[in-house]
Amino acid sequence: MKSYFFINLINEVYSMELYQIRHFAAVAETGSFTKAAIRAAVSQPALSASIAKLEEEVGVKLFHRSPKAVTLTPAGRRFHVTAREVLFACNKVKAELRASVADRPFRIGVLRTLPSAQLARLIETLQGELPETRIELVDGTREQLHARLAGRKLLACISLNVDSEPGQRSVELLREDYGLVVSLNHRFASYESIQLSDLDGERFIVRTHCETFHSTTKLLADRGIRSQVVYRTDQDDRALALVGAGMGVALLPAMFDAPNVKKVPVRDFDAKRVISLHWNEDVADDRLDRVVAFATTHNWGSSDRESAARSSRPDVVMSSMRKSTRSKVSGRKPPQASSR
Repeated sequence: MKSYFFINLINEVYSMELYQIRHFAAVAETGSFTKAAIRAAVSQPALSASIAKLEEEVGVKLFHRSPKAVTLTPAGRRFHVTAREVLFACNKVKAELRASVADRPFRIGVLRTLPSAQLARLIETLQGELPETRIELVDGTREQLHARLAGRKLLACISLNVDSEPGQRSVELLREDYGLVVSLNHRFASYESIQLSDLDGERFIVRTHCETFHSTTKLLADRGIRSQVVYRTDQDDRALALVGAGMGVALLPAMFDAPNVKKVPVRDFDAKRVISLHWNEDVADDRLDRVVAFATTHNWGSSDRESAARSSRPDVVMSSMRKSTRSKVSGRKPPQASSR
């Protein structure tokens, strides 16, 4: 009843349409008019006009616009809270009408080296958009995930970018550098950057499941760089915690962060990793279209530290995008976001 009250209240006070609220939420959650248009399955001019009309109707500016980012105004943050209530109510109504779908879980494979906070933010958004669907997650390495996808045990997987197998498609979600992570008390914490030779003799915490483990080990050996391995682990959270405690340093993808560590670029270490979403092209499931649209417009740019600090504030979660990531699709034409 509470959700229906919100809908009736908005309809009585303003002559706005539901699609305008959806467009507003898309911009707020992606921090980009371009990505919001993709998510809402409309052209960017149409979405911009929709937002302008909404702001005119409510009589206040809802967004701060700049060439680099689109962020919510104080009024926009307040409106976002209510907008989410309204959209949740509408999705709940849809869910009640599609009760049979609830028995069909949407199983997604996730690369085990994805930061937990980033993954949680993505799933939180998906659950709000697909309340009628039971989302199930399966951890794994790249090889394990792609084997399960090929065996039809997953509907999609978020994994390292690889050449698509016959009958599969993929879209690039994120491209990130590797860097050195040190404690705030480490001498490198005051450096703008270092080079590999500076690591000679350093105490290392080694991530044994790292995708670049073997190539990085060989590179250091070829350069004659000797390191003292003080701990080996397949748990990223533990590696970060021990780095923060000053036990050693570690090489990690850029998305990883913690309050008591500093990320230092390594000038002559150009390792990168590309994260993509993969799926079988013959899957007939309209939920997959929506998952692809959300994954490709997700704000992957915020760090774990920022996510943790903001997680208790629903009015600002995913409200700004500091850096856009251009998506690249492999295979034939990717599915379009369903019109909602």
